[in-house]
Amino acid sequence: MPVPQGSGVIHRKSARQAVYETVCDWIITGVLEPGEKILDSELGEYFSVSRTPVREALQLLQSQKLVLVMPGRATVVAPLDTQDIEKCYRPLADLEALAAELACGKLTENDFFELECALRDAKAASLRDDAAAVMACDERFHERIVQAAGNEYVREFSRTLMLHIRRIKYHYFHLPAMREASAAQHMGIVEALRAENAPLARDRMREHWLRAMRGCLNETVAYLKKNEE
Repeated sequence: MPVPQGSGVIHRKSARQAVYETVCDWIITGVLEPGEKILDSELGEYFSVSRTPVREALQLLQSQKLVLVMPGRATVVAPLDTQDIEKCYRPLADLEALAAELACGKLTENDFFELECALRDAKAASLRDDAAAVMACDERFHERIVQAAGNEYVREFSRTLMLHIRRIKYHYFHLPAMREASAAQHMGIVEALRAENAPLARDRMREHWLRAMRGCLNETVAYLKKNEE
């Protein structure tokens, strides 16, 4: 496993959380590629921790389908699966659509300010071609709407599904055309929310996620074909 040079510095976070967040980031950004082996010993040495927090972190990554942990065998980065994209995106589209509908009439001026800040920051990140920063802004945007909806179950399930699609989204946001399309759709969603048009906000949000799903499917298929050659 080609662990990045240097060492991982753990400050206030627990050892397990620090290992989890770093390895998760490596998987999402492609530092660790699908099918690549992950060695407990290398991670332990990199972070200067025992194998216990490393194994706990890998178990958490396994629960999010980012790694495959096989008893008595190597732990590997999970392969990209087009079926998983549909399994995650379709229910997420419905949950986020419901959140947009529920948020209508509840969003404050501060909420709209935060939404507009997320869009502005995403545009700046896109100009820098910083896919990770664009994705972070995208998550801020959607989290603000889900939070305003006021339904903790919608929020919890939405967050869970978001975790499962982060690796796919990262590749999606590497494409300038996809970033531009997403930004335009976000503005349309904000317009509907400002107008307190719940049906329109719901429909635009659902279509936004379904378009993203189609884009991610196309990109994932292209990626898999390229790696088969």
